[in-house]
Amino acid sequence: MSEETRQAVREFFGSRAAGWEDRFPGDQPRYDAATGVLGLRPGDQVLDAGCGTGRALAPLRERVGPRGRVLGVDLTPEMLREAAAKGRARYGALVLADVARLP
Repeated sequence: MSEETRQAVREFFGSRAAGWEDRFPGDQPRYDAATGVLGLRPGDQVLDAGCGTGRALAPLRERVGPRGRVLGVDLTPEMLREAAAKGRARYGALVLADVARLP
């Protein structure tokens, strides 16, 4: 991804982060169902690439249990701030990074 595209993505999602979940209020059951088909087991490690506001982190944590590892990675600081404000950091680490260039 070019730096220009990366910046456009940050601006697009950054400006919408505060109201993001209000736009999609009924999506949580989809996150719950999607994580159920991944075949995750207790102790597994899982990466939510482009985690946004972290809606998948709780069901991912439920699948991998307390010994598993959950990482939520997003390019947009505002989305990660929303995830943290909603208490989702308790389910996994929130990491600011470009998933195309993971550290």
